Amino acid sequence: MGAQTTSVQAAIPRSRALPIAAIPAAITLAFLGWLIGSGNWKIFGIWTLESTTGRATGFGDLAFITATASCFSTENAGGAIDLDTCDPYGRPYTPYGLIPGKILAFFGLGFEATWILGITLMVIWVLSVFWLTYTLTKNWRRGNTELAVAIALITLLAISPTAMLAVERGTLDIVVVALAMFGLLGFTTSGKFAPARKWFSSFALFTAVALKYFPLGLFAPFFAPKRWSVPASIGAAVTALFLLLNLDNLRSATQIAMADSLSTTRIMFSSTTGLVTWLVEDPLAFNPPPDQILNETTLQTVGALLFAALTIGLVVLLRSVSKKELSMPPTTPNLPWYLIVGGSFSLSIPYFLGASNDYRLILLLLPLTGLLIWIGTTQNPALRLTLWIVATATTIAALTGASMIPNDSGFSVPKAILVFGDACLALTLAFGAALFINAWITQASTKRRVHE
Repeated sequence: MGAQTTSVQAAIPRSRALPIAAIPAAITLAFLGWLIGSGNWKIFGIWTLESTTGRATGFGDLAFITATASCFSTENAGGAIDLDTCDPYGRPYTPYGLIPGKILAFFGLGFEATWILGITLMVIWVLSVFWLTYTLTKNWRRGNTELAVAIALITLLAISPTAMLAVERGTLDIVVVALAMFGLLGFTTSGKFAPARKWFSSFALFTAVALKYFPLGLFAPFFAPKRWSVPASIGAAVTALFLLLNLDNLRSATQIAMADSLSTTRIMFSSTTGLVTWLVEDPLAFNPPPDQILNETTLQTVGALLFAALTIGLVVLLRSVSKKELSMPPTTPNLPWYLIVGGSFSLSIPYFLGASNDYRLILLLLPLTGLLIWIGTTQNPALRLTLWIVATATTIAALTGASMIPNDSGFSVPKAILVFGDACLALTLAFGAALFINAWITQASTKRRVHE
Protein backbone atom coordinates (compact mmCIF):
# COMPACT_ATOMS: atom_id res chain seq x y z
CA MET A 1 0.00 0.00 0.00
CA GLY A 2 1.26 3.48 -0.83
CA ALA A 3 2.33 5.94 1.80
CA GLN A 4 -0.50 7.77 3.48
CA THR A 5 -0.89 11.51 3.36
CA THR A 6 -2.62 13.80 5.82
CA SER A 7 -4.01 16.42 3.43
CA VAL A 8 -7.59 15.93 4.57
CA GLN A 9 -9.59 19.09 5.18
CA ALA A 10 -12.78 19.92 7.02
CA ALA A 11 -16.13 19.47 5.35
CA ILE A 12 -17.26 22.31 3.09
CA PRO A 13 -20.06 24.31 4.79
CA ARG A 14 -23.54 24.02 3.32
CA SER A 15 -23.56 27.75 2.56
CA ARG A 16 -20.56 27.24 0.27
CA ALA A 17 -21.46 23.79 -1.07
CA LEU A 18 -24.78 24.95 -2.55
CA PRO A 19 -23.38 27.72 -4.80
CA ILE A 20 -20.51 25.47 -5.88
CA ALA A 21 -22.99 22.77 -6.86
CA ALA A 22 -25.00 25.33 -8.80
CA ILE A 23 -22.11 25.99 -11.19
CA PRO A 24 -22.36 22.85 -13.38
CA ALA A 25 -26.16 22.93 -13.10
CA ALA A 26 -26.29 26.54 -14.34
CA ILE A 27 -23.93 25.80 -17.23
CA THR A 28 -25.98 22.74 -18.19
CA LEU A 29 -29.25 24.67 -18.00
CA ALA A 30 -27.94 27.53 -20.14
CA PHE A 31 -26.27 25.29 -22.72
CA LEU A 32 -29.09 22.78 -23.17
CA GLY A 33 -31.69 25.55 -23.04
CA TRP A 34 -29.94 27.30 -25.91
CA LEU A 35 -29.84 24.08 -27.94
CA ILE A 36 -33.53 23.38 -27.33
CA GLY A 37 -34.48 26.89 -28.37
CA SER A 38 -32.19 27.11 -31.40
CA GLY A 39 -32.28 23.52 -32.59
CA ASN A 40 -28.55 23.67 -33.37
CA TRP A 41 -27.89 20.09 -32.26
CA LYS A 42 -26.08 19.20 -35.48
CA ILE A 43 -23.20 21.50 -34.52
CA PHE A 44 -22.16 18.72 -32.15
CA GLY A 45 -22.92 15.84 -34.49
CA ILE A 46 -26.31 14.97 -32.96
CA TRP A 47 -28.61 13.25 -35.44
CA THR A 48 -31.94 14.96 -34.83
CA LEU A 49 -35.46 13.89 -35.60
CA GLU A 50 -37.62 16.35 -37.50
CA SER A 51 -39.76 18.27 -35.05
CA THR A 52 -43.47 17.46 -35.06
CA THR A 53 -44.32 20.04 -32.41
CA GLY A 54 -43.78 23.19 -34.46
CA ARG A 55 -40.73 24.05 -32.31
CA ALA A 56 -37.01 23.92 -33.02
CA THR A 57 -36.67 20.74 -30.96
CA GLY A 58 -39.21 17.96 -31.31
CA PHE A 59 -38.26 15.58 -28.45
CA GLY A 60 -38.83 12.65 -30.81
CA ASP A 61 -38.85 9.77 -28.31
CA LEU A 62 -41.04 11.70 -25.90
CA ALA A 63 -43.41 12.49 -28.79
CA PHE A 64 -43.93 8.75 -29.24
CA ILE A 65 -44.99 8.45 -25.59
CA THR A 66 -47.25 11.51 -25.59
CA ALA A 67 -48.86 10.40 -28.87
CA THR A 68 -49.40 6.96 -27.36
CA ALA A 69 -51.00 8.65 -24.36
CA SER A 70 -53.37 10.45 -26.72
CA CYS A 71 -54.31 7.09 -28.23
CA PHE A 72 -54.99 5.67 -24.77
CA SER A 73 -57.20 8.68 -24.01
CA THR A 74 -59.15 7.96 -27.18
CA GLU A 75 -59.50 4.34 -26.09
CA ASN A 76 -60.66 5.40 -22.63
CA ALA A 77 -63.34 7.50 -24.29
CA GLY A 78 -64.62 4.45 -26.16
CA GLY A 79 -62.81 4.98 -29.45
CA ALA A 80 -60.96 2.33 -31.44
CA ILE A 81 -57.17 2.66 -31.72
CA ASP A 82 -54.25 1.00 -33.46
CA LEU A 83 -51.12 1.50 -31.37
CA ASP A 84 -48.90 0.98 -34.41
CA THR A 85 -50.31 4.15 -35.98
CA CYS A 86 -49.96 6.42 -32.94
CA ASP A 87 -46.35 7.52 -33.38
CA PRO A 88 -46.03 10.80 -35.34
CA TYR A 89 -42.86 9.44 -37.00
CA GLY A 90 -44.55 6.24 -38.16
CA ARG A 91 -42.45 4.00 -35.92
CA PRO A 92 -44.00 0.75 -34.69
CA TYR A 93 -45.38 0.61 -31.16
CA THR A 94 -42.93 -0.50 -28.48
CA PRO A 95 -43.78 -1.52 -24.88
CA TYR A 96 -41.65 1.36 -23.58
CA GLY A 97 -44.68 3.56 -24.17
CA LEU A 98 -47.14 1.45 -22.19
CA ILE A 99 -46.65 2.54 -18.57
CA PRO A 100 -45.74 6.22 -19.15
CA GLY A 101 -48.47 6.47 -21.81
CA LYS A 102 -51.08 5.14 -19.40
CA ILE A 103 -49.90 7.52 -16.67
CA LEU A 104 -50.05 10.57 -18.94
CA ALA A 105 -53.48 9.55 -20.22
CA PHE A 106 -54.72 9.23 -16.63
CA PHE A 107 -53.74 12.85 -16.01
CA GLY A 108 -55.26 14.01 -19.28
CA LEU A 109 -51.92 14.72 -20.97
CA GLY A 110 -51.19 13.82 -24.57
CA PHE A 111 -49.25 14.82 -27.65
CA GLU A 112 -49.98 18.51 -27.18
CA ALA A 113 -47.94 18.41 -23.94
CA THR A 114 -44.77 17.18 -25.68
CA TRP A 115 -42.97 20.54 -25.57
CA ILE A 116 -43.55 21.32 -21.90
CA LEU A 117 -42.78 17.74 -20.89
CA GLY A 118 -39.55 17.89 -22.90
CA ILE A 119 -38.54 21.03 -21.04
CA THR A 120 -39.45 19.26 -17.80
CA LEU A 121 -37.13 16.37 -18.65
CA MET A 122 -34.29 18.81 -19.29
CA VAL A 123 -34.93 20.44 -15.90
CA ILE A 124 -34.92 17.01 -14.23
CA TRP A 125 -31.50 16.35 -15.76
CA VAL A 126 -30.22 19.72 -14.52
CA LEU A 127 -31.55 19.06 -11.01
CA SER A 128 -29.92 15.62 -10.98
CA VAL A 129 -26.60 17.21 -11.95
CA PHE A 130 -27.06 19.78 -9.19
CA TRP A 131 -27.88 17.28 -6.46
CA LEU A 132 -25.07 14.88 -7.31
CA THR A 133 -22.61 17.78 -7.45
CA TYR A 134 -23.90 18.98 -4.09
CA THR A 135 -23.46 15.46 -2.69
CA LEU A 136 -19.90 15.46 -3.97
CA THR A 137 -19.12 18.92 -2.60
CA LYS A 138 -20.44 18.38 0.91
CA ASN A 139 -18.42 15.14 1.18
CA TRP A 140 -15.20 16.64 -0.24
CA ARG A 141 -12.21 16.61 2.09
CA ARG A 142 -9.34 17.61 -0.20
CA GLY A 143 -8.05 20.81 -1.79
CA ASN A 144 -9.88 23.30 -3.97
CA THR A 145 -7.83 22.53 -7.09
CA GLU A 146 -8.86 18.89 -7.13
CA LEU A 147 -12.45 19.89 -6.39
CA ALA A 148 -12.42 22.23 -9.39
CA VAL A 149 -11.20 19.39 -11.62
CA ALA A 150 -13.90 17.09 -10.23
CA ILE A 151 -16.63 19.65 -10.93
CA ALA A 152 -15.22 20.18 -14.43
CA LEU A 153 -15.58 16.45 -15.15
CA ILE A 154 -19.20 16.45 -13.97
CA THR A 155 -19.93 19.53 -16.11
CA LEU A 156 -18.38 17.94 -19.20
CA LEU A 157 -20.49 14.82 -18.76
CA ALA A 158 -23.62 16.88 -18.10
CA ILE A 159 -23.30 18.67 -21.47
CA SER A 160 -21.66 15.82 -23.40
CA PRO A 161 -23.09 14.60 -26.73
CA THR A 162 -24.57 11.70 -24.75
CA ALA A 163 -26.57 14.14 -22.61
CA MET A 164 -27.43 16.26 -25.65
CA LEU A 165 -28.93 13.24 -27.42
CA ALA A 166 -30.92 12.28 -24.32
CA VAL A 167 -32.41 15.76 -24.07
CA GLU A 168 -32.98 16.19 -27.82
CA ARG A 169 -34.86 12.89 -27.98
CA GLY A 170 -36.70 13.54 -24.71
CA THR A 171 -35.85 10.08 -23.44
CA LEU A 172 -37.21 8.78 -20.16
CA ASP A 173 -33.70 7.59 -19.34
CA ILE A 174 -33.40 11.05 -17.76
CA VAL A 175 -36.12 10.05 -15.30
CA VAL A 176 -34.29 6.75 -14.77
CA VAL A 177 -31.16 8.68 -13.72
CA ALA A 178 -33.16 10.77 -11.24
CA LEU A 179 -34.92 7.73 -9.77
CA ALA A 180 -31.65 5.80 -9.56
CA MET A 181 -29.98 8.75 -7.83
CA PHE A 182 -32.80 9.05 -5.28
CA GLY A 183 -32.87 5.30 -4.75
CA LEU A 184 -29.15 4.73 -4.30
CA LEU A 185 -28.53 7.79 -2.14
CA GLY A 186 -31.45 6.82 0.08
CA PHE A 187 -29.55 3.78 1.34
CA THR A 188 -26.72 5.97 2.62
CA THR A 189 -28.87 8.03 4.97
CA SER A 190 -29.06 7.65 8.73
CA GLY A 191 -31.32 9.01 11.42
CA LYS A 192 -34.92 8.71 12.49
CA PHE A 193 -36.46 8.48 9.04
CA ALA A 194 -33.76 6.33 7.43
CA PRO A 195 -35.80 3.06 7.52
CA ALA A 196 -38.78 4.68 5.79
CA ARG A 197 -36.48 6.40 3.30
CA LYS A 198 -35.02 3.03 2.31
CA TRP A 199 -38.46 1.68 1.42
CA PHE A 200 -39.13 4.71 -0.76
CA SER A 201 -35.67 4.30 -2.28
CA SER A 202 -36.36 0.66 -3.08
CA PHE A 203 -39.58 1.68 -4.80
CA ALA A 204 -37.68 4.31 -6.79
CA LEU A 205 -35.26 1.67 -8.05
CA PHE A 206 -38.17 -0.59 -8.99
CA THR A 207 -39.82 2.27 -10.88
CA ALA A 208 -36.60 2.99 -12.77
CA VAL A 209 -36.52 -0.60 -14.02
CA ALA A 210 -40.26 -0.70 -14.73
CA LEU A 211 -39.95 2.36 -16.98
CA LYS A 212 -37.17 1.10 -19.26
CA TYR A 213 -36.48 -2.54 -18.24
CA PHE A 214 -32.69 -2.41 -18.73
CA PRO A 215 -31.30 -0.94 -15.43
CA LEU A 216 -31.88 -4.07 -13.32
CA GLY A 217 -28.24 -3.78 -12.19
CA LEU A 218 -29.21 -0.89 -9.91
CA PHE A 219 -29.89 -3.54 -7.26
CA ALA A 220 -26.39 -5.04 -7.56
CA PRO A 221 -24.86 -3.08 -4.61
CA PHE A 222 -27.12 -4.93 -2.19
CA PHE A 223 -25.87 -8.39 -3.18
CA ALA A 224 -22.36 -7.91 -1.83
CA PRO A 225 -21.25 -9.15 1.60
CA LYS A 226 -22.75 -7.19 4.51
CA ARG A 227 -24.66 -4.91 2.12
CA TRP A 228 -27.90 -6.86 2.34
CA SER A 229 -31.03 -4.80 2.93
CA VAL A 230 -34.61 -5.98 3.46
CA PRO A 231 -36.20 -3.14 1.43
CA ALA A 232 -33.68 -3.59 -1.40
CA SER A 233 -34.05 -7.38 -1.43
CA ILE A 234 -37.84 -7.16 -1.61
CA GLY A 235 -37.55 -4.47 -4.26
CA ALA A 236 -35.20 -6.66 -6.30
CA ALA A 237 -37.55 -9.65 -5.99
CA VAL A 238 -40.59 -7.61 -7.05
CA THR A 239 -38.60 -6.13 -9.94
CA ALA A 240 -37.48 -9.58 -11.12
CA LEU A 241 -41.10 -10.78 -10.96
CA PHE A 242 -42.22 -7.72 -12.93
CA LEU A 243 -39.67 -8.41 -15.67
CA LEU A 244 -40.65 -12.07 -15.76
CA LEU A 245 -44.32 -11.18 -16.20
CA ASN A 246 -43.39 -8.68 -18.92
CA LEU A 247 -40.88 -10.92 -20.68
CA ASP A 248 -42.80 -10.75 -23.98
CA ASN A 249 -42.78 -6.93 -23.85
CA LEU A 250 -39.08 -6.97 -23.07
CA ARG A 251 -38.36 -9.20 -26.06
CA SER A 252 -40.54 -7.07 -28.31
CA ALA A 253 -38.78 -3.88 -27.24
CA THR A 254 -35.39 -5.50 -27.86
CA GLN A 255 -36.34 -6.65 -31.35
CA ILE A 256 -37.86 -3.33 -32.41
CA ALA A 257 -34.79 -1.45 -31.14
CA MET A 258 -32.60 -3.89 -33.12
CA ALA A 259 -30.57 -4.54 -29.98
CA ASP A 260 -29.72 -7.98 -31.33
CA SER A 261 -28.05 -6.54 -34.45
CA LEU A 262 -24.40 -5.59 -34.81
CA SER A 263 -23.81 -1.83 -34.68
CA THR A 264 -20.88 0.53 -34.56
CA THR A 265 -20.17 2.65 -31.51
CA ARG A 266 -21.21 5.74 -33.47
CA ILE A 267 -24.84 5.01 -32.69
CA MET A 268 -24.89 2.30 -30.01
CA PHE A 269 -22.81 0.80 -27.21
CA SER A 270 -22.25 -2.83 -26.26
CA SER A 271 -19.43 -5.32 -25.73
CA THR A 272 -19.08 -5.60 -29.54
CA THR A 273 -19.55 -2.06 -30.87
CA GLY A 274 -15.89 -1.08 -30.49
CA LEU A 275 -14.80 -4.20 -32.37
CA VAL A 276 -17.37 -3.64 -35.11
CA THR A 277 -16.29 0.00 -35.46
CA TRP A 278 -12.67 -1.08 -35.87
CA LEU A 279 -13.52 -3.73 -38.48
CA VAL A 280 -15.88 -1.61 -40.61
CA GLU A 281 -14.05 0.58 -43.12
CA ASP A 282 -16.64 3.36 -43.42
CA PRO A 283 -15.90 5.71 -40.50
CA LEU A 284 -19.49 7.06 -40.59
CA ALA A 285 -21.28 3.71 -40.76
CA PHE A 286 -23.94 2.83 -38.20
CA ASN A 287 -23.87 -0.86 -39.10
CA PRO A 288 -21.62 -3.25 -41.06
CA PRO A 289 -22.30 -3.09 -44.83
CA PRO A 290 -24.40 -5.92 -46.30
CA ASP A 291 -21.37 -7.41 -48.07
CA GLN A 292 -19.30 -7.61 -44.86
CA ILE A 293 -20.10 -10.69 -42.82
CA LEU A 294 -19.09 -10.48 -39.15
CA ASN A 295 -19.58 -13.41 -36.79
CA GLU A 296 -21.59 -11.99 -33.89
CA THR A 297 -20.84 -14.91 -31.57
CA THR A 298 -17.10 -14.53 -32.11
CA LEU A 299 -17.25 -10.80 -31.46
CA GLN A 300 -19.31 -11.32 -28.31
CA THR A 301 -16.80 -13.89 -27.07
CA VAL A 302 -13.83 -11.63 -27.77
CA GLY A 303 -15.60 -8.68 -26.12
CA ALA A 304 -16.41 -10.75 -23.03
CA LEU A 305 -12.84 -12.06 -22.75
CA LEU A 306 -11.38 -8.56 -23.02
CA PHE A 307 -13.81 -7.32 -20.36
CA ALA A 308 -12.96 -10.25 -18.09
CA ALA A 309 -9.23 -9.61 -18.47
CA LEU A 310 -9.73 -5.93 -17.68
CA THR A 311 -11.83 -6.78 -14.62
CA ILE A 312 -9.26 -9.26 -13.29
CA GLY A 313 -6.49 -6.71 -13.75
CA LEU A 314 -8.49 -4.10 -11.85
CA VAL A 315 -9.21 -6.53 -9.00
CA VAL A 316 -5.48 -7.17 -8.64
CA LEU A 317 -4.79 -3.43 -8.77
CA LEU A 318 -7.45 -2.60 -6.19
CA ARG A 319 -6.21 -5.20 -3.76
CA SER A 320 -2.67 -3.95 -4.09
CA VAL A 321 -3.36 -0.23 -3.58
CA SER A 322 -6.34 -0.07 -1.24
CA LYS A 323 -6.94 -3.32 0.59
CA LYS A 324 -7.60 -1.49 3.84
CA GLU A 325 -10.01 1.04 2.38
CA LEU A 326 -12.04 -1.56 0.53
CA SER A 327 -12.83 -3.38 3.77
CA MET A 328 -14.58 -0.46 5.43
CA PRO A 329 -16.94 -1.30 8.31
CA PRO A 330 -20.23 -2.45 6.73
CA THR A 331 -22.26 -0.15 9.00
CA THR A 332 -20.54 2.93 7.57
CA PRO A 333 -22.61 4.63 4.84
CA ASN A 334 -20.57 4.38 1.67
CA LEU A 335 -21.67 6.74 -1.08
CA PRO A 336 -18.99 5.59 -3.56
CA TRP A 337 -20.05 1.97 -3.22
CA TYR A 338 -23.71 2.51 -4.10
CA LEU A 339 -23.09 5.02 -6.89
CA ILE A 340 -20.21 3.17 -8.58
CA VAL A 341 -21.58 -0.37 -8.35
CA GLY A 342 -25.22 0.58 -8.93
CA GLY A 343 -24.44 2.96 -11.77
CA SER A 344 -21.99 0.68 -13.57
CA PHE A 345 -24.08 -2.48 -13.21
CA SER A 346 -27.15 -0.67 -14.56
CA LEU A 347 -25.24 -0.35 -17.83
CA SER A 348 -23.29 -3.62 -17.68
CA ILE A 349 -26.35 -5.81 -18.18
CA PRO A 350 -27.46 -4.13 -21.45
CA TYR A 351 -23.77 -3.87 -22.41
CA PHE A 352 -23.64 -7.66 -22.73
CA LEU A 353 -27.23 -8.36 -23.79
CA GLY A 354 -27.04 -6.33 -27.00
CA ALA A 355 -26.62 -2.90 -28.53
CA SER A 356 -28.17 0.02 -26.63
CA ASN A 357 -28.72 3.63 -27.62
CA ASP A 358 -25.91 5.93 -26.55
CA TYR A 359 -28.22 8.21 -24.57
CA ARG A 360 -28.37 5.53 -21.88
CA LEU A 361 -24.79 6.48 -21.06
CA ILE A 362 -26.12 9.46 -19.09
CA LEU A 363 -26.26 6.92 -16.26
CA LEU A 364 -22.46 7.29 -16.16
CA LEU A 365 -23.14 10.39 -14.07
CA LEU A 366 -23.74 8.06 -11.11
CA PRO A 367 -20.41 6.14 -11.10
CA LEU A 368 -18.54 9.33 -12.00
CA THR A 369 -19.92 11.06 -8.90
CA GLY A 370 -19.09 8.01 -6.78
CA LEU A 371 -15.52 7.94 -8.07
CA LEU A 372 -15.06 11.64 -7.37
CA ILE A 373 -16.49 11.38 -3.84
CA TRP A 374 -14.03 8.56 -3.14
CA ILE A 375 -11.19 10.70 -4.50
CA GLY A 376 -12.26 13.51 -2.19
CA THR A 377 -12.15 11.35 0.93
CA THR A 378 -9.27 8.90 0.51
CA GLN A 379 -5.77 9.53 1.85
CA ASN A 380 -4.22 6.79 -0.29
CA PRO A 381 -2.30 8.42 -3.19
CA ALA A 382 -2.06 5.22 -5.27
CA LEU A 383 -5.80 4.63 -4.96
CA ARG A 384 -6.52 8.27 -5.71
CA LEU A 385 -4.49 8.07 -8.95
CA THR A 386 -6.40 4.93 -9.96
CA LEU A 387 -9.72 6.65 -9.30
CA TRP A 388 -8.73 9.73 -11.28
CA ILE A 389 -7.87 7.53 -14.27
CA VAL A 390 -11.23 5.74 -14.13
CA ALA A 391 -13.14 9.02 -13.60
CA THR A 392 -11.42 10.53 -16.63
CA ALA A 393 -12.23 7.43 -18.68
CA THR A 394 -15.88 7.69 -17.59
CA THR A 395 -16.06 11.27 -18.83
CA ILE A 396 -14.37 10.39 -22.13
CA ALA A 397 -16.89 7.59 -22.68
CA ALA A 398 -19.72 10.12 -22.43
CA LEU A 399 -17.94 12.72 -24.56
CA THR A 400 -17.31 10.26 -27.41
CA GLY A 401 -20.79 8.73 -27.33
CA ALA A 402 -23.75 9.88 -29.46
CA SER A 403 -21.78 12.05 -31.89
CA MET A 404 -23.35 10.27 -34.84
CA ILE A 405 -22.99 12.44 -37.93
CA PRO A 406 -20.67 15.11 -39.37
CA ASN A 407 -21.55 18.58 -38.17
CA ASP A 408 -22.35 21.51 -40.43
CA SER A 409 -18.62 22.06 -40.99
CA GLY A 410 -18.10 18.45 -42.05
CA PHE A 411 -16.25 17.38 -38.90
CA SER A 412 -16.99 13.97 -37.42
CA VAL A 413 -15.34 12.21 -34.51
CA PRO A 414 -12.53 10.02 -35.95
CA LYS A 415 -12.94 6.27 -35.76
CA ALA A 416 -9.87 5.85 -33.54
CA ILE A 417 -11.34 8.21 -30.93
CA LEU A 418 -14.65 6.33 -31.02
CA VAL A 419 -12.86 3.05 -30.37
CA PHE A 420 -10.86 4.68 -27.57
CA GLY A 421 -14.10 5.96 -26.04
CA ASP A 422 -15.52 2.45 -26.20
CA ALA A 423 -12.44 1.18 -24.35
CA CYS A 424 -12.98 3.89 -21.72
CA LEU A 425 -16.55 2.69 -21.24
CA ALA A 426 -15.30 -0.87 -20.78
CA LEU A 427 -12.84 0.38 -18.15
CA THR A 428 -15.60 2.14 -16.20
CA LEU A 429 -17.94 -0.85 -16.23
CA ALA A 430 -15.11 -3.27 -15.43
CA PHE A 431 -14.13 -1.13 -12.45
CA GLY A 432 -17.63 -1.52 -11.01
CA ALA A 433 -17.43 -5.27 -11.55
CA ALA A 434 -13.96 -5.39 -9.97
CA LEU A 435 -15.18 -3.48 -6.93
CA PHE A 436 -18.05 -5.94 -6.51
CA ILE A 437 -15.80 -8.99 -6.92
CA ASN A 438 -13.23 -7.60 -4.53
CA ALA A 439 -15.90 -7.22 -1.84
CA TRP A 440 -16.51 -10.97 -2.02
CA ILE A 441 -12.79 -11.75 -2.05
CA THR A 442 -12.29 -9.55 1.00
CA GLN A 443 -15.13 -11.35 2.80
CA ALA A 444 -13.64 -14.77 2.01
CA SER A 445 -10.17 -13.64 3.13
CA THR A 446 -11.56 -12.30 6.40
CA LYS A 447 -13.33 -15.58 7.16
CA ARG A 448 -10.19 -17.56 6.39
CA ARG A 449 -8.10 -15.41 8.74
CA VAL A 450 -10.68 -15.81 11.51
CA HIS A 451 -10.64 -19.61 11.18
CA GLU A 452 -6.86 -19.66 11.19
